[in-house]
Amino acid sequence: MTAGAPLEPARHPVGRSGSVLVDASRDDRAVPVEVWYPAASEHPGEPSVYELFPGIGFTAAAVADVAVAPGRHPVVVWTHGRTGTRTAYVLLCEALAARGYLVIALEHAGDALADWILGAAVDDATNEVNRVADVRFVLDQLLDEEGSLATFAAHVDADRIAVAGHSYGGFTALSLVGGTDPDRRVRAVAGLQSLTRSIPKVILESIAVPTLLVVGTQDATTPPSTDGDRAWAKLGARPAWRVDVERAGHQACSDVGLYLELVHQVTDLPDLVRDYVVSMAPDVTGTAGDPWRETVALHVRILGGFLAGALAIDTDTATHELDTIAELPGVSVESRGTFTA
Repeated sequence: MTAGAPLEPARHPVGRSGSVLVDASRDDRAVPVEVWYPAASEHPGEPSVYELFPGIGFTAAAVADVAVAPGRHPVVVWTHGRTGTRTAYVLLCEALAARGYLVIALEHAGDALADWILGAAVDDATNEVNRVADVRFVLDQLLDEEGSLATFAAHVDADRIAVAGHSYGGFTALSLVGGTDPDRRVRAVAGLQSLTRSIPKVILESIAVPTLLVVGTQDATTPPSTDGDRAWAKLGARPAWRVDVERAGHQACSDVGLYLELVHQVTDLPDLVRDYVVSMAPDVTGTAGDPWRETVALHVRILGGFLAGALAIDTDTATHELDTIAELPGVSVESRGTFTA
């Protein structure tokens, strides 16, 4: 099965590599990661396969384990939502890599899909501590040219690191840069359909790096009333952007729309799995059966525009892009402050 054409024209070919990191300081906690990156164009290959279940998978644009394009690249660390996985946002992560970012998605043990299926999920307080520590650990490894991610560390632009995430991943990103011990390696954060209701006010108020909140007006899990409005009102970051998307449910940035296409192509899929996927149909655009690709592509465009400005890659183009997005039907944009070169 194939994911079809990329969400937008690629500026770079995309490579993909996966591994499992081990944090010895936390009882050998395993942190699986997936890395997407701009690939050296002289290395063609077969598309990488993303396995959904044993023997069932799909291909997209990335090629497995090819060389990284020369030079140092801006970084996006991606953190998944509750019951998610590191490969539940393939289309978005590949699109960011095709724009020139080195994207590393991690899986949070205790809050991944398998943990919830097997009854191994941890409580919220433990999960929140683990999540922030996981991201700090991945950053440690990513910046260590003799560590587990040395192949990629040599290509990291340490002055251009962002952390972004979906739902509980948005909670993770915002918590990482606020409070009394912000991670100062992180220069920008973004939360897409973020869970923010439980973030203490002091953390939101103390965030000092450029911040993006993307809110889905059809989001029934983290709706604007509980997870958009309060966070935006308390957010201390400058510059900061809030983008409300009318045709966006809770899964508006994930691969759920793709899964809904693929699930009907698998004849031997257990009914329980098929029913679970189908139950999420309204969560992409807010209406089951709506075309979903343009909604996910819009999230790529919003996030990509923000990152280009927040990481001082191209502030003029970023400002113009977000201004253009604000003129699109069904999109509302608020901002505080401006990007600086």
